[in-house]
Amino acid sequence: MPTDTARPATTTPRLFIVVLALSVAAALVPTIWPTADLALAALFTGTPPLIDSKEWWWVLGINLYVPALFRVGLALCFVAWLVVTFGKGWKAWRLPLAFVVVAGIMGPGVVVNAVFKEHWQRARPYQVEHFGGEQQFTRATLITDQCNNNCSFVSGHVACGFFFATLLLVHRRRQKTWALVGTGAGLVIGFARMSDVAHWFSDVLWAYPITLITSWLVWQGLVHAYRWRDVHTSSART
Repeated sequence: MPTDTARPATTTPRLFIVVLALSVAAALVPTIWPTADLALAALFTGTPPLIDSKEWWWVLGINLYVPALFRVGLALCFVAWLVVTFGKGWKAWRLPLAFVVVAGIMGPGVVVNAVFKEHWQRARPYQVEHFGGEQQFTRATLITDQCNNNCSFVSGHVACGFFFATLLLVHRRRQKTWALVGTGAGLVIGFARMSDVAHWFSDVLWAYPITLITSWLVWQGLVHAYRWRDVHTSSART
């Protein structure tokens, strides 16, 4: 994944723009027609549910371990960044590793969990009246008061999966691969979260553009920061 940090690419890949546009378009569908959220959530409820996947081994594994594994991955990348930053070799990995660490913290961490989940206060499927709870169902993107903490909009688990698509920003030679891996991972994790009746379909879909935009902003900031540092380092040596 190495990128030339002295001359990092500053133009946004066309594929990134396409993926972002498609992700927003897809997320708008259950937002404009919220009955889609209810209909899809109903597939995983009932006795027995039409799709009885909650206890599948890989669904259980995703629901239990994805956030922890993601944090471990970020920690390892941070250690690797320290090594290549203060060591003598592998300098081309500085920007990609910094991107993974900072964007991983800011996207699935701060923006998704600390901003959206805590302030949009959307009730999870199992909490609403339609599925045996006491709270009201509300459409995606609407700020409400139906949940106190760790709420439904958007899915933090899913954001961890979609995050892999943002690696196309720093690994241009494998853009399509990262787009496919990230999209696939996010959707598979989304299925697991919906199986647990913990998220709406719109929670899954909106996690994608939110993660993409946050990562793009981080990437832009890092590119300019590294360019500024390299220019001033070169000037100091001359």
